[in-house]
Amino acid sequence: MNPPPALDPEIEDLLWRERMLVAETWEEPYEGPTEVDSAPRVTRHRWDAAASRREELLYAWENAAEQIARWQGVQARLLAEAMDLALEDGATRDDAPLSVRDIAAELACAVGLSDRTVEQRMDDALVMRDRFPQTMAALEAGRLSLPHARVIVDAGVRVPAADDRATFEAAVLERAAGLTTGRLRVVAASIAEETVPTSIADRHAEARTARRVAVRDVGDSMSELWALLPSVLAHGIHDRLTRMARSVKDAAHGEGGDAWVDSADGDGDVAVPEGVRTMDQLRADALCDLALTGHPTLASIDRSGGEGIDALQAIVQITVPFQTLVGDEGPAPVLTGRGPIDPESARRLLGAATLWDRVLTDPVSGDVLAVDRRFPTEAQRRHLRARDEHCRFPGCRMPVWRSDIDHTVDHQHGGPTAHTNLAHLCRRHHTLKHHTPWRVEQHAGGVLEWTSPGGRSYIDRPSPGVRFVAPT
Repeated sequence: MNPPPALDPEIEDLLWRERMLVAETWEEPYEGPTEVDSAPRVTRHRWDAAASRREELLYAWENAAEQIARWQGVQARLLAEAMDLALEDGATRDDAPLSVRDIAAELACAVGLSDRTVEQRMDDALVMRDRFPQTMAALEAGRLSLPHARVIVDAGVRVPAADDRATFEAAVLERAAGLTTGRLRVVAASIAEETVPTSIADRHAEARTARRVAVRDVGDSMSELWALLPSVLAHGIHDRLTRMARSVKDAAHGEGGDAWVDSADGDGDVAVPEGVRTMDQLRADALCDLALTGHPTLASIDRSGGEGIDALQAIVQITVPFQTLVGDEGPAPVLTGRGPIDPESARRLLGAATLWDRVLTDPVSGDVLAVDRRFPTEAQRRHLRARDEHCRFPGCRMPVWRSDIDHTVDHQHGGPTAHTNLAHLCRRHHTLKHHTPWRVEQHAGGVLEWTSPGGRSYIDRPSPGVRFVAPT
């Protein structure tokens, strides 16, 4: 068994020097007699001291995250070895499942976990170690967290050939730095799609036959209404319910009626007082009214005639390669912020659209070069929608239609109204940019470089370029 990873001596030395630097430069209150010939005491501004502590905290935070990832890699390898041992033992007595259950039960009891959970983790660890060695190595080196590794494995398990999986791993790991699991999931799905031998159209046609609606009772007079639907329809339904919920919320708020609470990112909820409805609850209410009556019957909307609700339509943004649009074999269309979809659904959406954009991309980098259409109105907005797809703060996935278009360099300070100086920011991060020391600079290709109050730089690249795979 490999020894547990030790803290890198260079990192340990760096952290120690940082702590000593802070300790040596911190000015303690001096109440003793002063000496005429002594050198003047150097005082530090409180902000400087706070900045030093912030930088020290960042170093410690990054180091802790790296060490946790390394130990998670150790755990994954141990679980894979436990699965090897169980399978070897099972082969001798022709009962491998019982051997796996036996070892999983003991491992679980040793650390206070469910044996079913440990058994599933053993299986996952074996798959990662044997089929995704590059991902396993990145996890053990602390370059990748366990949730990120699981996203890569989940996307890559459908790539059958070992050589293709190796190519997939290399491409995803190259792009994984700085991505949240949500963004990485989209990138990994798009790259996997390029390496799967069967087309998404064939796979979707087969998977579509499994669509269904089911009900599961969960107790306390509550039940789950569950549906397996094509991705375009499912996300379209959720978006329309969200827009209806917001319309109800705005109408009720304006009339002093129904109270509501929404979280900062617009999709989740926070703890709320009794009698106050969250966005999740409003979405559920709108779904019930639509399914049972064909129209939302909330009293606040009825009083205003309901026209606002009736006019709402779902928004689904997709990117369709030209070869796929005309019916030839080509890259899979992409549902913005989610992943590949089947070409037939994409063509039907385009056929029903009153206007659609042609997006010209760089054949090597995948960067959006230009956007045009027969009707050249709102050209810059269309370009930015195609390039950004969501809020451009690192890790944020708020869709562009729920975000603001922000001048990177403020217009009042001479910033031009050009796509090279514009980017989508949700309200949360728009406020962060203008009312905190966070700063952002835009580079070629729409790359945003965010600088934190502590001086750290964080790069956010446009999604089309990140998930783009150049043909070999």
